[in-house]
Amino acid sequence: MQTSEDIELLHQIKSGDQKAFEACFNKHWHVLFTFAGKILKSEDDAKDVVQLVFISLWGRRERLQITGSLQSYLLQAVRFQSLKRLREIIEQPENLERVQEQFLPVLNDIWEKLHQTDVFQEIEAQLETLPSKTREMFLLSRRHQLSVAEIAEQMGLSEKTVRNQLHIALKTLRHNIAFLIIFADLVAC
Repeated sequence: MQTSEDIELLHQIKSGDQKAFEACFNKHWHVLFTFAGKILKSEDDAKDVVQLVFISLWGRRERLQITGSLQSYLLQAVRFQSLKRLREIIEQPENLERVQEQFLPVLNDIWEKLHQTDVFQEIEAQLETLPSKTREMFLLSRRHQLSVAEIAEQMGLSEKTVRNQLHIALKTLRHNIAFLIIFADLVAC
């Protein structure tokens, strides 16, 4: 439910009042930044996402139709943009080291929780569809927490090959239910 302060602030923003927009930014910045940071594990990415949300808010100010609380609306927008950014990060092979360092511990915790469910069996089934070397690299990365360099050395492959194969594995899983569940659990933190 919107407070009278939020209603007035939105009315002023819709009419192009930059001071009202700055007040909104200052009022909600910290909460949104903290929330984005929990999802993205990066201050820079969190700042970028929150700024993007506020840029979008200003750009669409005349068409805004917010019926609930302004903060809830902004949190939903940050969640959406954070997941979009997280997907971009995961999809880029050059970010694989970062994914392993920042997100692997979270993914491993989720992996362990899923182990007791039918969903884990679905993930295992999807992993079985991968070529054996790709599956082996993925398991070394996720279950044994080896870096790209360590996997490359252990398997006698180039780091680029390992990055590409891990990218293929993630892409395959992304198109299945496991990927959606991982994202749902990440944002529940």
